[in-house]
This record gives sequence, C-alpha cells and structure tokens, in this order.
Amino acid sequence: MGEMHVVGVKELEKMQAVSDEIQVVAFRLNDELIGTHIEKVVEITKNKDITPVPKAPKFVIGVMNLRGKIVPVVTLKEKLGLKDTSDYEGKELRIVIVDTDLGEIGIVVDEIVGALRINKEDIQPPPLNAIGIDTAYIKGVVQLDTDLLVLLDIDAIFNKEEEDKKKK
Repeated sequence: MGEMHVVGVKELEKMQAVSDEIQVVAFRLNDELIGTHIEKVVEITKNKDITPVPKAPKFVIGVMNLRGKIVPVVTLKEKLGLKDTSDYEGKELRIVIVDTDLGEIGIVVDEIVGALRINKEDIQPPPLNAIGIDTAYIKGVVQLDTDLLVLLDIDAIFNKEEEDKKKK
C-alpha cells in the first residue's frame, strides 16, 4: 500500500491562496483611488445620452438607456462627501455600471484604472475619516505602492432600507 501524504499547513495555505485574492475594478474619483469588487460590476461604458430627471436627489445626474433598460446615473462624489468640481453637462462620461440591491446603477468616474487583483490579507480596516468618505460605505483599504485603494461597499451605498427610510 502507498504511503499516505500528510499535507502541511504551508501547502494547505498555498492551495487556499487562490481563493485569498479578490479582483476589483479600480477607478478614480478626484484624486482618490476607489475600487469595487469585480462581481458588482456589470460593465464599463461611455455614454453621452443621459436624460436629466426633475426633482431627483443632487447626486443623481439622470438616467440612461442601457440596451433597453433604464439605468439611473449618479455621481458618487456627492453621495460620498467628496468635492465635486465636475461639470457633467454634455460631456462624454465614463460610467461604471454596478449591480446593487436597487438594481443596476451607473456611477460616473473620472478615470478607469482597470482590474486589480488584491490579496485579502492586504485589506485593512478603513482609517477613521482620514479619507473623508463615510466609513459605513467602505469595506476596507489597501496600500498599493503610492496609492491608497479604497474598497467601496456598493451594497451599503445603494441600500434598499436607506431608500425606504427616505420614502417614509
């Protein structure tokens, strides 16, 4: 009979290493490097045809037609409390379409950085107010070479309960 091979802790860690990574889509809002889990991202698009919505909250720029689906387009800067100096009128916008509790929502970003692989171990809890974004909206931060990547909690930002509270 063959010898039984006992797997050491190190080998086990190596075997698990694959699942210890997450992929995020990174983008910039002002100078902040922001990321969201790739599973939340439906697509990245550029779209000029955004129809303004009267009486919408300040952070809602309008709605766009995404292959027959009407998707609200928002500027997260307003919602996250970052300075918003952009003028969205008539500009070609970079929009990340994310999947939320409230359905698909388009987030206007300043620049698409791309997909990054991040080791879960590198994710730190968000520093208290150091970045000016409400920590309730942040899953964690990752120190990259020169940048701090802020991982957004899309579900916390676009939350059904929050919306329901507003309606009452």
